Amino acid sequence: MLLKKLRTRAVMTLWVLNAALSPMLAGAAEVTFPLPAYTPDELVTVREWEKTWAGKKIDTTNIDQVAEFLPDAYVTIMKEPEKWNAPPGEGNWFTIVPYRQVLPTADEIEATKKYAPLVQTDGDGIITNYTDIAGTPFPHPKTGLEVAYNLECNTRGDTSNHMYDAPNVNPRTKTDRISKQELWYLYYIHRVAVDPRPAIPDNRKGYHRGEFLHMFLPPEMLNTRFFTMRFIDHTKEDVSYLYYAQYRRIRRLSTSERTNAIDGTDQIYDDGNMWDGHLSRNSYELNGTKEMLLCRHQDMQKVTRRTGQAMANGFEFERCNTYVIEVINEDPNYLYSKRVWYVDPENYIIMWQDAYDELGRYWKCFMHATDNITTEQGDTKNYFVGFTIQDMQRTHSGFCRITPKKLGGDIKPSMFTLSNLQKTY
Repeated sequence: MLLKKLRTRAVMTLWVLNAALSPMLAGAAEVTFPLPAYTPDELVTVREWEKTWAGKKIDTTNIDQVAEFLPDAYVTIMKEPEKWNAPPGEGNWFTIVPYRQVLPTADEIEATKKYAPLVQTDGDGIITNYTDIAGTPFPHPKTGLEVAYNLECNTRGDTSNHMYDAPNVNPRTKTDRISKQELWYLYYIHRVAVDPRPAIPDNRKGYHRGEFLHMFLPPEMLNTRFFTMRFIDHTKEDVSYLYYAQYRRIRRLSTSERTNAIDGTDQIYDDGNMWDGHLSRNSYELNGTKEMLLCRHQDMQKVTRRTGQAMANGFEFERCNTYVIEVINEDPNYLYSKRVWYVDPENYIIMWQDAYDELGRYWKCFMHATDNITTEQGDTKNYFVGFTIQDMQRTHSGFCRITPKKLGGDIKPSMFTLSNLQKTY
């Protein structure tokens, strides 16, 4: 079991040991990175297909002709506009645009070429020098676990600050419950853009990542704040604290609450970024590749929806090859019996996800939208700008506009403290 194997390894090193490792691995082959989602021959086929489809509006009249590139749940929603409260006479629709390669930043390319040859694994594929690396550890992944490691090592700018405008949507009652939050992330390891790199040296508690959330809406949650710290050691559970502003009280959240719905939404804590937990909690099976229509260069100003509308209109999808990963939690009583990830091989973000309930029935469909954002270092980073979740069993939804404020900015570890949680606003 992956979890059992990881429990036998306490991660102690918090800075890079390049001087010690380089002599042992001097003969490692040079890394080719990045690689596009398509080979030149495959891209010829895609471009030929785009001659017919690029620029076309897809709605109920022609959705079946591109259904092979979409999750079944999305196609179902497109065909049932009234059930999911699409605008009368307009229905649900999106547009197909040409494929454009997503490129990593110069810092990510440099880190990957430097550290990928140094990655060491045991017989189960577990990275044994996990804290000593940065960038994409497996530029040419061959297993589901290697793809999962690439996802986990993507620090998305090392630090980030963005706004969430995220209504909880009920298509049956045609209503939204408005939510607005500001979110900060700080990565302590795997850093590629913000000094100190590749790790913050004074990390005595062994943190992997800090997350801080400030809530503005709904009104009853105004100035409620939350932070959680993830440890490098996979045997340690996250430490999470919530300051509930109305009662001016802090409480520590139990790890058992990670499968609870977040404030009445369809999303659980583990659903953040499609998966927000230790890799050791799951098994990962790489089931080949699949071409999907992905929302990778989305101007969110083009996206429109009316109150209570489940799936917004105006998304722009481009055809792209993805890794298909079947993810099963090690806990047999876990909320989801399995997840299926569709991972973009160019930005290492889960762009689509299917989730099944404990009885194996189809339950939820998730989608990410991304766009190229300018970092504080002046580079271009493909980053989240939108998120949707559809609960197919309850006919319920969630929609989120994400507005990046700063990628690669100056965020201090002091933000992730109890004293800052109680700060007066």
